[in-house]
Amino acid sequence: MTYSMLSTSMNALVKEGKAKAERLGKQVLVSSVIEINQTDLPAFFSYQEHMYRGNRFYWSEPGRALTYVGLGAVLTIEADDKQNRFKYVDSKWKAIVDDAIVDKPSPYTGPILFGGFSFDPQIEQSEKWSDFAHTSFAVPKFMITAHDGRYYMTSNQLIAPNEERAEDAELDRLLSELPPLVDSEVLDAPHDSMIHEEIAPSDWMTAVEQAAASIREGNLEKVVLARTVMLQSDEAFRTEAVLRSLLKEQLNTYVFAIDKPNSCFVGATPERLIRREGQQLLTLSLAGSVARGQTSQEDEELASFLRHDLKNLHEHRLAVDMIVAAMQQLCVHVDAPDAPIIRKLKDIQHLATPIKGKVKEGVSLLQAVEALHPTPALGGMPRERALEAIRTLEQMDRGWYAAPIGWMNTDSDGEFAAAIRSALLREELAYLFAGCGIVGDSEPLSEYKETSLKFTPMLKALDALHTSSKQ
Repeated sequence: MTYSMLSTSMNALVKEGKAKAERLGKQVLVSSVIEINQTDLPAFFSYQEHMYRGNRFYWSEPGRALTYVGLGAVLTIEADDKQNRFKYVDSKWKAIVDDAIVDKPSPYTGPILFGGFSFDPQIEQSEKWSDFAHTSFAVPKFMITAHDGRYYMTSNQLIAPNEERAEDAELDRLLSELPPLVDSEVLDAPHDSMIHEEIAPSDWMTAVEQAAASIREGNLEKVVLARTVMLQSDEAFRTEAVLRSLLKEQLNTYVFAIDKPNSCFVGATPERLIRREGQQLLTLSLAGSVARGQTSQEDEELASFLRHDLKNLHEHRLAVDMIVAAMQQLCVHVDAPDAPIIRKLKDIQHLATPIKGKVKEGVSLLQAVEALHPTPALGGMPRERALEAIRTLEQMDRGWYAAPIGWMNTDSDGEFAAAIRSALLREELAYLFAGCGIVGDSEPLSEYKETSLKFTPMLKALDALHTSSKQ
């Protein structure tokens, strides 16, 4: 199909959608797809920014075999009910899909619902997270899918009954202006000046000490405490430049950006929460970490330390046990290795255990998200007591940090990751987040250094490793 044929195809589908909308007496989602030439995806994210700012997303899975970039929004789903937010999105999406008219050549094209949830909707929302509802999803107006070297453009429309529709030249203009691939080495010039401010580090280390004492007293098994760093630049941070850096440097991560009118949440997370492929659910326990070495020998020595360190192994086992228990409620059978492997990233290495199972009939992707969030690697154990401890000790709003973000297609397949190694960009300000698991023998200074290590990917992407700092 050529570019000019997409309008013809879409017009035919719109006609069909209009008839269906009038017959049903409600709006109908219509979607059409064509294959396109290779396109510069970060540049597409920034295309006509004045038009699409606030309604953009970027998602690229580890290895970059699959990338989505969406512009605009033909529909949004936000939930008022904090207790039933997962079920609400599930039911609304199913109702939309049931009536949709979709023409798609692959399961990774057509209407994709992209978005996520806040970490804890019970926390009072802070001003910096004011753009982000506790539950927010959207279907983009235009979306490029890059899958296994092929590129597709999906165009979505929401057709209302008795709607008079004018000829839409926006799609034709967008297709004619698709940015070609550019040299991946071309990045923005570095910021001239930047201030790096740690938010109450001594208070955070006191909270770690209190959490460890509570665990030793038997009130908890583990709790994850996060902290934040604020950067202030002399000019606004550009999401496109941050994406290019993360895509280049953090290959084995999910690179994402979720854009709102006044802010953008961006990151490179290594942590899959859950993926559904047909009848298979795949998840990952990622808990326990150490730095990368400067030489291959040092790197292996650090990995060997991680494999045998009792504190990290205990932390990891808590996460595996909880995830396996949750998966057993979702699946007919569950497979999990007896021992973790080492997952090596650019700046850090982790203990990792991949876990999979055959899903029970009637179990949805979002049911799995709800069952798993937050895992012990993000919240702690027991879950509810750990969440109460986080609310008391952290003294901050995590917003969407460490929360489920991801996508679903019309077949109910999709993937969610835990949004760690991330930053919230608000013009010249950037808020970075990092956390670590606290157990009974945790030492505040050691945990502080671990979070400092976890800030590294985003500090590099924001060109902020050598900035002036204040405590």
